[in-house]
Amino acid sequence: MPEQLENSVQQQEKRIVLDIDRCIGCRSCETACFFSHNGQQNLVHAQASLTVSFPYHCRQCDEPVCLEACTRDAIEKLENGVVVRYKFRCIGCGSCALACPFAAINEDLVHRVVSKCDLCYTRLDAGQEPACVATCTSGALKYISVLENIRDKKWGTRIVAKPGVHRI
Repeated sequence: MPEQLENSVQQQEKRIVLDIDRCIGCRSCETACFFSHNGQQNLVHAQASLTVSFPYHCRQCDEPVCLEACTRDAIEKLENGVVVRYKFRCIGCGSCALACPFAAINEDLVHRVVSKCDLCYTRLDAGQEPACVATCTSGALKYISVLENIRDKKWGTRIVAKPGVHRI
């Protein structure tokens, strides 16, 4: 298998995983996301109870329904498996946010466009971790292979996205 194709396959297996037991709610991930995307907030925060808030990332689905729901081709799945949203094509209609079964797309318009996590794909291309993972002060966010995570059970309490998660 050519090296570039092998790296692409390995990249598709990786996801951002949150160990909720380590999250201290500092929101350094949110700040890193904001600055790495030039003032565009792409990280969604979910509310698990009245007192717990945590970062909630796009699942980068194999067959993204948000892509199908987008009327302006503003969402695309790259060869490496990352689902990106192009802010200059987005008209802010919110159809992608409504279609996402995991509520991982921010339906609140920011600069008249919808925002979603893109795993900082430009950082990935440069061999770096997503900005939120790189700046997580408690080590609660990791960018790891899904198969490795399941096989080794390295993490304690993991956040698994479920349909109908409500944001506040």
